[in-house]
Amino acid sequence: SLYTSKRPPLSLHATPSLRSPIPRVSFSLPPNARRRRLIRGGGVEMALRLHFLLFSLLLFPAAAQHSPFFPDGGGGDDVRSLLEFKKGIRDGPSGLVLQSWDPSSALGPGRCPDSWYGVACGGDGAVVAVALDGLGLSGDLKFSTLTGITSLRNLSLSGNNFTGRLVPAVGSMASLKHLDLSGNQFYGPIPGRITELWGLLHLNLSSNGFTGGLPSGIRNLQQLRALDLRSNGLWGDVRDVMSELRNVEHLDLSGNAFYGGLSMDSANLSSFANTAKLVNLSRNNLNSGFFTSDSLRLLKNLEILDVSDNQLSGQLPSLDFLSNLRVLRARNNQLYGSLPQELLGSSMALVEIDLSGNMFTGPVFNINSTSLKILNLSSNALSGSLPSDIGSCNTLDLSGNMISGNLSHMQSWRAMLEVVDLSSNMLLGNLPNLTFLFEVLTSINMKNNSLFGVLPSMFGSYPRLSVVDLSMNNMTGPLLPSFFSSLTLTYLNLSRNHFRGPIPFQSSHSRESVLPSISHMEFLDLSDNSLSGPLSPEIVEMQKLKLLNLGKNSFSGEIPSEIGKLNGLEVLDLAMNHFKGDIPDMPQVNLRIFNISYNDLSGLVPESLRKFPDDSFHPGNILLVLPDGMSASAPQSGFGFIDEAQHHHLKYGIQVAIIVGSVGALVLLFFIFMAVYRIRTQTFCGRNGFRGHDSGKDVQLGIFASPNISRPHKNDDVPHLLISAAFEMPAQKDSVTETVESGFSDSREVSSETPSHGVQDSCASHEGCMPSHGSTLASSAHFLDAHPTDQSVVLNVYSPDRLAGELFFLDNSLVFTIEDLSCAPAEVIGRSSHGTSYKASLNTGHVLAVKWLKVGFVRHKKEFAKEVKRIGSIRHPNIIPWTGYYWGAREQERIILSDYVYGDSLALHLHEGTPRRHSPLSCSQRLKIAFDITRCLYHLHHDRGLPHGNLKPANVLLKGPDRTAKLTDYCLHRLMTPSGTAEQMLNLGALGYGAPEVATASKPFPSFEADVYAFGVIMMELLTGRCAGDIISGQSGAVDLTDWVRKQVREGWGVECFDRNIIGSDEEPPKAMEELLAVSLQCILPINERPNIRTIFADLRSITV
Repeated sequence: SLYTSKRPPLSLHATPSLRSPIPRVSFSLPPNARRRRLIRGGGVEMALRLHFLLFSLLLFPAAAQHSPFFPDGGGGDDVRSLLEFKKGIRDGPSGLVLQSWDPSSALGPGRCPDSWYGVACGGDGAVVAVALDGLGLSGDLKFSTLTGITSLRNLSLSGNNFTGRLVPAVGSMASLKHLDLSGNQFYGPIPGRITELWGLLHLNLSSNGFTGGLPSGIRNLQQLRALDLRSNGLWGDVRDVMSELRNVEHLDLSGNAFYGGLSMDSANLSSFANTAKLVNLSRNNLNSGFFTSDSLRLLKNLEILDVSDNQLSGQLPSLDFLSNLRVLRARNNQLYGSLPQELLGSSMALVEIDLSGNMFTGPVFNINSTSLKILNLSSNALSGSLPSDIGSCNTLDLSGNMISGNLSHMQSWRAMLEVVDLSSNMLLGNLPNLTFLFEVLTSINMKNNSLFGVLPSMFGSYPRLSVVDLSMNNMTGPLLPSFFSSLTLTYLNLSRNHFRGPIPFQSSHSRESVLPSISHMEFLDLSDNSLSGPLSPEIVEMQKLKLLNLGKNSFSGEIPSEIGKLNGLEVLDLAMNHFKGDIPDMPQVNLRIFNISYNDLSGLVPESLRKFPDDSFHPGNILLVLPDGMSASAPQSGFGFIDEAQHHHLKYGIQVAIIVGSVGALVLLFFIFMAVYRIRTQTFCGRNGFRGHDSGKDVQLGIFASPNISRPHKNDDVPHLLISAAFEMPAQKDSVTETVESGFSDSREVSSETPSHGVQDSCASHEGCMPSHGSTLASSAHFLDAHPTDQSVVLNVYSPDRLAGELFFLDNSLVFTIEDLSCAPAEVIGRSSHGTSYKASLNTGHVLAVKWLKVGFVRHKKEFAKEVKRIGSIRHPNIIPWTGYYWGAREQERIILSDYVYGDSLALHLHEGTPRRHSPLSCSQRLKIAFDITRCLYHLHHDRGLPHGNLKPANVLLKGPDRTAKLTDYCLHRLMTPSGTAEQMLNLGALGYGAPEVATASKPFPSFEADVYAFGVIMMELLTGRCAGDIISGQSGAVDLTDWVRKQVREGWGVECFDRNIIGSDEEPPKAMEELLAVSLQCILPINERPNIRTIFADLRSITV
């Protein structure tokens, strides 16, 4: 489902997410009766679009203007209506409504009772909103009592237990803009007069008991933008509904009994199609065909389409003309035919595809999309081999198909793959050693195939792996100790294979335990193998274990008494082994399934186990004494059996049930974690209330602040960052749909004594490197851009309107205030084609890098804010992330914030003059730097779909003694106008890092291929020690670096290219340098021959020093 059953409280201006696409507007007020009530956002599942924001900007100030100093309005009738309405309410646990709705608390005749909980007033004293969301209220409501509130714009009663019918009188509430009755127990038909609410913007009647069809005349609601009727008992032809709607953007009819197909006349769909962005028709009785190509072409704004759990049939048409489509769900239908290849191509913006439970046939094509993250094609009839390219997918489910062949293609899959399910196919062969490419893998399921061979040594060491299921294969060899030393593994199922040897709770060379101090294993099934040896007492360390199945193996010795200390154990099966001796006491209160039959146990059954029937102990165990009173026929929903076939039948059914339950528990834990995380990162509104800023979709936390007028500090020795503000705007929390990361731009060395940092550029305003040979740092212009003691810097932000500027935080770890930032000493640390960079030291000790963007080069505010939030939301080891931005009142006040990182740029390390501050980089350091850069580009290109756009050594910061490379100054072209982007690309080309195709383009723009070219040039600089801007003289005349390297290699003098700081004049260069040189030459090939960054990444991984 697109929805969660529990609606988190979000603001009215929260942005849409894939999991909560239908907007829900409700209003709640703080219980403090001494404060005036302002309309506040209650539980929304997705924010309304721009028209809702504009409406709220008008509504909220009107509500906030009410104060005791306003003249009396016409609220007397409103009070009487509210008191009549109150009579139908039985208060909830909080008692807020009945206690606060006291007639004596009204402030006089005609005054709005703004001290009443959930009531908000306009400036004229009239009631404009009643918001009683989630209070546990009940009662049979009489809506007719509210018709006397003539100015009521918002009525929100969601998340209560109200009952009753929605009476026709609701149609007389002509002022209503938002009506939310979701999550109650209302019943009966929706009255026809609801279509008389011509000004209604948002109607949410979801999760009630409404029945019947939609009233005719719904086309009269031409202002309606969101219609949420999910989880009711409504019915009717869905085609009639869509043909009636006019300007609705969000339509959710899921969980009802609508019928009909989706193949409809384009003329009947056109009005709705022009505006529709989200359509959820899942869990209905839809049959017949899917949308036709002609109908789909009209849905040009469609972003989310969910038609899951219906009986739709037919073939899936091409969808490549739906350029805005991000989510496609059509699971559990009767669709057939081959998959449209465009679905997995780069022409679409799809983030999630779920076509599971259909009848699709044919192969699974390679995934070329850079945006697709979730692909579920399970339970179809797909065939062929595994795709060799899965693009940027982090979740891949191809289970329950007929895919064959070996797993060799997995070697080329993405590093960001988190969940992979290939179970119940016809795969065979060895499981490949998937090395660190799967470093974020959390779940892998390959059960019920024909895999053989031993477990790869790397398989159990993935740092995030929590679920492994390789059951029902033909794998052999010993178990991996790393499985049992993992800190993350919670589910391990290796049953029905041919594994042998002991369970490696202990090292093979010592008696020291390999179990972690805290094992998180909950499900361990090793049944039906050839495992042997005693069961180690070390198993007691697995305190979170709920299921332990070791049945049908060759374990021997005594059952360790420590097994009785596994307090959380619910299922224990040790049947069909060679255990002997007494059965230890097992006092676990949660133990409900127990089987030790077919062993050689003896002695008296402990009292704690006498609740289990005879078939938990027999057959086998002929020396075991069962006390009188134990029933041989007592019920046992366990692993007991009469014969082996029945044993396997019962055990398999229970295993399946437990697997499903465990996975469900993991999903529940995930949602709990996300809820806790959101609560911890949520920032609440300040007392000034919302200003209605759209904070975008892609930011996790945002804090707006508006600056006051600031003046230069004339008498200060150190200038200050003057972005002061007396008023801090409230925080605003948004949903996250996409995660993208960027480092701050322009790493620059500022002087021979002062180290360069995260936002500086090692080259000067020329943005490049002067010829390095024969020059010194003191005389090289590119290292003398801005000495902090030579310039007096004041970042003077002038804002005539205190509400005109916005300071927006992207990092919830920041704790400084606006006043801290306004008083921060500032110094120039660099200039580039984008603007000027500053260092700002806060009084808390936090140091920021501030990039002041150049006037006239920045896009409009809405585009700028959206891109900054998108770019600034990612975190990566080789990137310096953004932490915020400021948009001022004046055009020149466009600022990007980042953490200030200490370290020098790669340009300085390679090209600084004498005397040197840094020792020359070694061969291994240069290889590591190249690898770091490639890994970062790989992340940007394939995981985020973004080119760097400004790659050069000046924008590669080397941090710490290990010289970790961190990229800065990237993706700034996303913030720039076309002219600003063109200037950036021309500057990059003039410095020697621009690809030839960019230089000849009429409108130069960053690309993945251009990044690869620039990286090739950087590798040549790493190998030669020369700068891309060097002009090298030779017999054939002066050439630049790339031409010189090509010429040297072509003529057989490639060894002469290498930096003599790495090798002496008479030494042979390391093989790694020759391999790096070959890769660099590949990077500067013509664009049609140039490899992508994935290929380069794979090549560098294979190089060792």
